[in-house]
Amino acid sequence: MLQREDKKLKEVFKSIKLTGKEKAKEIFELAKSYYKDYVYFKEKKDYVKAFELQNYVWGLLDALAILKAISVPKKLQKYFKTDF
Repeated sequence: MLQREDKKLKEVFKSIKLTGKEKAKEIFELAKSYYKDYVYFKEKKDYVKAFELQNYVWGLLDALAILKAISVPKKLQKYFKTDF
């Protein structure tokens, strides 16, 4: 499960863009920070912590998408829990 979601997150972070909302930038930076933590714990083989962080990152990205604070390419929208 971690590998499947890892691939999705890498693709998402390479492709999404902020829409210019200042507070959204703070949340996006937080999501990127948690993503780095996720990668660290995955490399340390602490898979429980990595899984927790992975889910938290998705939650933040979904919130940004719901607020229309990020633009997500059409091909990646299927990874999100919101309608675009």
